[in-house]
Amino acid sequence: MFCFGIEALEEDPAAVEGARAALLSHPAGVTATGEASWQVLRRIPGTRLVRLFGPEHGIDGSAQDMAAVADAVHPGTGLAVRSLYGSTFETLSPKPSDLEGIDVLVCDLQDVGSRYYTFVWTICLAIDAAARAGVRVVVCDRPNPIGERVEGEPQSPDHTSFVGWRRVPVRHGRTVGELARQYQAEARPDADLTVVPMRAWGRRRAWPAGVPWVSPSPNMPSLSTALVYPGGCLFEATNLSEGRGTTRPFEQVGAPYLDAGRLAGAMSELGLPGVRFRAVHFRPQFHKHAGETCHGVFQDVTDPDVYRPYETGLRIVEQAARQAPREFRWRADPYEFEDRPAIDLLTGSSEFRERLEAREDLAPFYARQQDVAPFSPESRLYSDSWPVAVGISGAHDSGKTTVLEKLLPLLRARGMCVGTIKHTPHEVYDDLPGKDSARHVAAGGDPAAFVRPSASTIRRRESIDLRRILDRDFGECDLVLVEGYKSLPMLRIEVGRAGERTVEFAGRDFSRELGALAGELMKAARFAS
Repeated sequence: MFCFGIEALEEDPAAVEGARAALLSHPAGVTATGEASWQVLRRIPGTRLVRLFGPEHGIDGSAQDMAAVADAVHPGTGLAVRSLYGSTFETLSPKPSDLEGIDVLVCDLQDVGSRYYTFVWTICLAIDAAARAGVRVVVCDRPNPIGERVEGEPQSPDHTSFVGWRRVPVRHGRTVGELARQYQAEARPDADLTVVPMRAWGRRRAWPAGVPWVSPSPNMPSLSTALVYPGGCLFEATNLSEGRGTTRPFEQVGAPYLDAGRLAGAMSELGLPGVRFRAVHFRPQFHKHAGETCHGVFQDVTDPDVYRPYETGLRIVEQAARQAPREFRWRADPYEFEDRPAIDLLTGSSEFRERLEAREDLAPFYARQQDVAPFSPESRLYSDSWPVAVGISGAHDSGKTTVLEKLLPLLRARGMCVGTIKHTPHEVYDDLPGKDSARHVAAGGDPAAFVRPSASTIRRRESIDLRRILDRDFGECDLVLVEGYKSLPMLRIEVGRAGERTVEFAGRDFSRELGALAGELMKAARFAS
């Protein structure tokens, strides 16, 4: 079953056992059941939690964007909390005195998959400081909630900042742990870094099914917010309201000077994939245009798999600027400790701003944002693929479960993690002695699922049901052996179909054939990953 890195650390605490530990975390630093990371560290035998650190928005997540956070005392532990987000750039890194008396710094921060989001860069600056102080760093990994897709070219070398400390795509497709490993390899090879991976998570899963989303910052209330954020954050660099001060930040954008219907119509005419636009009117309670009615658009994401949030955000900025050239303005105030235009820091260069101001064709710029190199394999911690599902088919009593029983030990002996699924269209009892579902478990299927019709009136196609099962419960597996789901296309082992004859297992030794089959299944699993 899925677990966050902090839970995997508790199961195997060698990286922190017997150490004086500090923790860098925030409200989203919790287990899958909602227990705080500091509680997990406190019960690891021999580990002593002695200090806490908080990123932007504070360890309690209550501060608004770009608000300096003061040092404090943590109410749950009574420990001192050092803020890593003050009023100057120097406050973003731990001071040498902050790391005195500490053996290991544990980092457990939830990212949202965009390079602007500052938490991962706080971890990188902490890695720097810890390396100088001789302190080990343990990063407990968490999912990238918007998945594996990459969009938006890396910044120019002269446009790195706290909203992009390293050159990565806007929608980077990486986890916090993978970015930390990349940073160590590129910039801090002397750092003593351990990344604790999640379990049962694959890159295509995005957010694990059944695990609640906890807001990592005040304006990131939902997974849908995280999905639009690679484009929605661009509105911060303008005098458009990005919806702060409303219940749907970043999903809606507007200003008092815009025509909502005209903007929604212009955006709809672009035919951008995976999204619909509707006119919206909202009144922020704080932040830009507080108390004024803003007119703009709301993004209804209809297909996350093809939706391009970064390009969508850029296009909204372009259309708003063209609709109201006299009123539209770029942000003039300093942005994340930099005096350069905020839009240049976010897009990674001055090109978008200068082309828009000059009324030039932006099509070549937009095209480049999709032509971004994929994630290099050096820092990967997780497979891009779903577990390989192999069906075992045959007539009734042809020996399907017997083949599975004999294959499982062979595959497990070769180091593979193998799960099993038994599917039947009939309502029957589970795990009766001698029945196929019980035999799957006894043979070593881990996990082993038994699927039969639900009592729910909501029915799904079998293909969707199987994918959800693989996603939810089999992410850690190399291979899943499936009995049933006969109508679904998948690699299959046919049992007992030699002409009209049925294979008899009694008294026959199929070890050579089964050994060869196990080898072929291993090849199939490795090829897919």
